[in-house]
Amino acid sequence: MSEKGRLYGIGVGPGDPDLLTLKAVRIIREAPVIFVPKGDTGEKSRALSVISPFLGDGHELREITLPMTREPGALRRAWEEAAGEVIAVLDKGKDAVFVTLGDSTLYSTYYYLYEALRSRRPDLAVETVPGVSSFSAGAAVLNRALAVSQESLAIVPASRGLDFIRQVLGTFDCVVLLKVAPVLGEVINLLEELGRLEEAAYVCRCGMPGQFLKENLAGPGELPGDYFSLILVRGKRLLP
Repeated sequence: MSEKGRLYGIGVGPGDPDLLTLKAVRIIREAPVIFVPKGDTGEKSRALSVISPFLGDGHELREITLPMTREPGALRRAWEEAAGEVIAVLDKGKDAVFVTLGDSTLYSTYYYLYEALRSRRPDLAVETVPGVSSFSAGAAVLNRALAVSQESLAIVPASRGLDFIRQVLGTFDCVVLLKVAPVLGEVINLLEELGRLEEAAYVCRCGMPGQFLKENLAGPGELPGDYFSLILVRGKRLLP
């Protein structure tokens, strides 16, 4: 039986090709097949735009279209179909890459594919390659620490609800709020109520065209709403 290929799940960072790791670039350049996720809205894959500088004529690009829905049945079917496409390539002895924005281990679409593959073929060779997360890149652009010394750090989706966010802000020294766009106004009001606006920064489209940064949410000016947006909250106190 011929040797099967290996799948690499690669995090490509928040949007700037310069933030890909050396390992990610090497594997992308060497792999013959690149799987790229994209939504079913017709937009070009953002992950593809990030890795484009490292692609050559010899690469075979395959798009995996995913429905923009939270309906479990539709998502499960989409990932099962994607897993079948990937397995067909690996069974031919070809290595393949699946690229995903940000870090491959954090709120990543890659793990839905990984689970679908493992459920069908536990023997498949899979390697996960981490990438720079959007909040790490955003904090770096702002020259802002995510946490220091003994400070605690929470990374949570703002979609969990205001009561949950209030609890997290009261428990942790530093907080990253992801996926804030749908509830941006409510989160801003909560931060104002808690007296935390001056400690909060807004990062939108980090590393992408149209990047927007605001270091202090207590200052004037409107915030652009975008799917790729987050808020960093960190108290002024530095623990020894």
